[in-house]
Amino acid sequence: MTRKIISLIAAALLALVPAHAQSSRGAAAEAAAPKTGIRFVVCSPTNAKLPSPLYYQAGKEFKPVRIGGRTPSPRIKPIGGKVCFWDQDPSAAVEDSKGKSKVKANVVPDIPPTMTVEIPSSVGSKGLCIVVPGEKPSQSQTFFMSENDFPARGIHLINFSSAPLQMVTSQKGDFSDKKTATIQPFKRSEGISKNNSWSYSGENGEIVAYMLNTKLPGAKELKRIKMSKFIVSNRQAQITIVVKAPNSDALRMLSIQLTD
Repeated sequence: MTRKIISLIAAALLALVPAHAQSSRGAAAEAAAPKTGIRFVVCSPTNAKLPSPLYYQAGKEFKPVRIGGRTPSPRIKPIGGKVCFWDQDPSAAVEDSKGKSKVKANVVPDIPPTMTVEIPSSVGSKGLCIVVPGEKPSQSQTFFMSENDFPARGIHLINFSSAPLQMVTSQKGDFSDKKTATIQPFKRSEGISKNNSWSYSGENGEIVAYMLNTKLPGAKELKRIKMSKFIVSNRQAQITIVVKAPNSDALRMLSIQLTD
């Protein structure tokens, strides 16, 4: 009986080893993730995508990253004020005859990247890059926001359209206490600013009713885009991008979930 009990205990301990190892690897990976840098997310009214995965340089190695919609990528540290992406792992192109890596830390290798993103100095140590893919990755448009201006909590809206927006909110839910704000159209020369964006921090768990309206060119009255409710969370920010739909005057709302 004693031997049976010992065998059962030993089997249980062995079963825990892989889980413990996996947990340790996960903790190590999380600890190794940079705390500052740029996160990337795709925002496209035509549902265009970037190649996946892309590769970027981190120190003396290249790492894969997937840049999609809604959820931003892990943080990437710029090198020389920019982030270069390749659609294939360029490690083999910078190996010596013995197969050893010749990649130099913080020096972009002499291999043409698929896409190069210049990072404005105004973004700061933590920023979000919104990518609108072009016909080729190198033709993509990029827009930047500092996470100091859009912290990872609350509700945020950015107007990328050419029409002004009107945001009407109600804490009571019946709009008897309505508050109205105007969100101006986006200007490339101005970038993302307080004029073309709107934020609501509120209290954690707070439910707020809202109406989003616009006035299209030539229209005499406001047109409703959406009427709904949002919930404020301290754990993540909800960023909504308003863009013009392709081949139409209609406006689309694209969502990004931003956590710290």
